[in-house]
Amino acid sequence: MKLAKSTTTKFVLNPILTAMLGLSVSLSAQAAVSSADQDESMTVVTANRSTQSISDIAATVMVIEGEQIAEQAKSGVDFKALLANLIPSLDVGSQSRTNAGQNMRGRSTLVMIDGISLNSSRGISRQFDSINPFNIARIEVISGASAMYGGGSTGGIINIITKKGRDAYGVSETWISAKSGLNSSEDLEYQIAQAISMDNGTTDARLAISYNQTGGSYDANGDMVLQDVAQTGSQYVTQIDIMGNVGYNLSDTKRIELMAQYYDSGQDSDYGIDYGANYSNYYGTDEVAMVEGYDLDDQAQTVRYLLTADYLDSNFYNQTMNLQLFYRAESMRFNAFPTVQKAPYFAYSTISASEQNTQIIGSKLVFTAQPTDAFNLVYGVDAEFEQFEATQTYYDFATAAGSNGLIMTSVGETGRYPDIESTYISAFLQGDYNATASLNLHAGIRHQYAHIKVGDFVGATQQGYELLGFGTGYETIEGGSSDYSNTLFNTGALYKLNEDQQVWLNLSQGFEIPDASKYYGKGNYASLGLGTTLESSVNVSDSPLEGIKTNSVELGWRLNSESVSTQFAAYYSLSDKSIFLDKTDYSIDVIDSDVRIYGLEAKLDYYLSQGFSLGGNFNYIISETKVDGEWKNVSIQSASPSKAGAYINWQTDKFSTRLQSTQMFDYTDAADYKLEGYNTVDLLMGIRVPVGKLQFGITNLLNTEYDTLWGQRATNLYTASSGANENLFKFQGQGRTYSANYSVEF
Repeated sequence: MKLAKSTTTKFVLNPILTAMLGLSVSLSAQAAVSSADQDESMTVVTANRSTQSISDIAATVMVIEGEQIAEQAKSGVDFKALLANLIPSLDVGSQSRTNAGQNMRGRSTLVMIDGISLNSSRGISRQFDSINPFNIARIEVISGASAMYGGGSTGGIINIITKKGRDAYGVSETWISAKSGLNSSEDLEYQIAQAISMDNGTTDARLAISYNQTGGSYDANGDMVLQDVAQTGSQYVTQIDIMGNVGYNLSDTKRIELMAQYYDSGQDSDYGIDYGANYSNYYGTDEVAMVEGYDLDDQAQTVRYLLTADYLDSNFYNQTMNLQLFYRAESMRFNAFPTVQKAPYFAYSTISASEQNTQIIGSKLVFTAQPTDAFNLVYGVDAEFEQFEATQTYYDFATAAGSNGLIMTSVGETGRYPDIESTYISAFLQGDYNATASLNLHAGIRHQYAHIKVGDFVGATQQGYELLGFGTGYETIEGGSSDYSNTLFNTGALYKLNEDQQVWLNLSQGFEIPDASKYYGKGNYASLGLGTTLESSVNVSDSPLEGIKTNSVELGWRLNSESVSTQFAAYYSLSDKSIFLDKTDYSIDVIDSDVRIYGLEAKLDYYLSQGFSLGGNFNYIISETKVDGEWKNVSIQSASPSKAGAYINWQTDKFSTRLQSTQMFDYTDAADYKLEGYNTVDLLMGIRVPVGKLQFGITNLLNTEYDTLWGQRATNLYTASSGANENLFKFQGQGRTYSANYSVEF
């Protein structure tokens, strides 16, 4: 189906994907046997913040069960790729530490763990660098904007539900894994994970420790993949995920749960990029490579603490009450990155690395009531307080330049962004009314208030110059505070055609406040930035940051029968403002330019006889912005390319095998910058042994050579204005890789 002439998506499929998609369609009338995995009573808790059957939800909703997650993870599929394989509307993964630009339906994604948001006012894209799949029970997904959750959810919601003692029924488990592309002794990743669970009916608990160590990553040609110098890579990373929870049933209707997580994902690499003597490879077109000798004490790292306390009362004055308190603290450090000036300003070249710290404390109070048999009501309040601060560590440039950019000696620390305090308070009300046995109507409202306080700040570059002795006495950019208050609505209808099929129409609004740290604190200083006088600045009093509201509409159809599970939705979203990214200093601005994103999203799972199943998914998407009254394709920095996937699966009591393929399609923006599509194929196999299970995997089975989606975006972002060597930012995909896992429950 052709939606619009303006799209430049090029549908060129890998032969395996073509055959698999064709098989999915050609056999769609031949189903014979039901699947035990298909249960229409499956419930989720993210759609309207209460437990509800998928068949009653007027939205594109799916649940990725723990068995699916474990099968992919044990077979060596990266977590971000795992999600992209299984969620049609989610962009393909980066294979880096970052999930920057990995949007849903072309817009921002709200990522949560047990209902606690991992998003912050500072838009650092490490939400998926937050948990090991060993600790995930299931993942609940909603595509499209949700007025019930407000900021950051204009593209969709991914809620990661962690394993609890009561889910395991007292069963403990062990994972032992190894992964390698067989390229060299550096090419090895391994994992050891252990969980102990208990459940005596009144008290349940689970304690889990996962340890994961990665080595070098190699492309299809057997060359070590360059470190992601911008957002930091996933090579030579030690990941520790410690998670514990305990639940206690106070009575038949009252329960309390406590959860704590410590997550540490830190890099310790002896390999770095060879920039050449005096950074001679920073400009030009020469190929660059990874070499030994990298010496940086404080390498890239993500450290996160998460504490939650939940109280549930299912009979609180004939209502269900859920009170959740939480605390989240995280530190995110980046690797050193050079800024090499051309003559005659070479003396002002610097190399530095940032560290950004966030602390959030908050609460959620939700009530669910049923005044009549036909009417259901959900209402409550959310509140959060966030503190953000960032520093920049500078290193001696002469030492780095004399060692080909490998040896880093710290000379001091400055501020990176203004300190920011954010307060959010929201109230929401959602009602569902069963007008007839087949027709359900729903409507909701959310009013949210935000207070953003920005500290006084001297320009980040100027602070660095002062530290390095290039100047002193720079003027300060004034801080201040601003308030945001808006009301979001949603409404829709769901009609049940029969027991197995539903159609729905849903209208919803989303709202987000762009990254204040990348907006404020910018200043123009005299004499090309070397002077101390502040000529102009972006500050709260003169140019307060504007929020962006998005209106979305979705028309969908869903079928869950004994042999077929499928969803199909057409969606459209429109916002009256857009975020402009300045490639000279990577700051942002909000401009009055409409952005519309629309497309088709679909997913099919089809169950045949003899344990065979097959399926596919796709997201055909068009992203446009209005320029001088004409709709044009949005920048490759924010556009989501169209995507398709397919799989064939065979499963018995003792053996399982799955062949899957994911295709990203080409995309060209209005400035003729292009994203090159690529295809990957994975083979997953499992064998039950007398004690436990063996899982094997071959990712990138065809050893396809490609640049990752993030790598292509980074190349454009960091070279278009600076003229830097684009080879420094090419982040290639991993070549054919073999994995083995042994797991046992006891």
